Amino acid sequence: MADDNNALHEKPLEFLASIANTGGSCDGQSILPENGHFRASCSCGNWTVEVDDSEEGLRLARLHTAACRPDNKEISWET
Repeated sequence: MADDNNALHEKPLEFLASIANTGGSCDGQSILPENGHFRASCSCGNWTVEVDDSEEGLRLARLHTAACRPDNKEISWET
């Protein structure tokens, strides 16, 4: 059974609404296609970058998120 408090199980609208209400925290990043490249940005509103490859956008988003953490440690996404 899914844990209703887990963000991974939220509906997209609920997830976006929760990010919109964080008040400038680095709680959500997006990598979206735009005119032949990708725009990566963060819910903090202080970071956005254009890249040629979505994987590079994801890599940079992870580095940005790590920089926002109090301990400044990158989160390991590998299993």
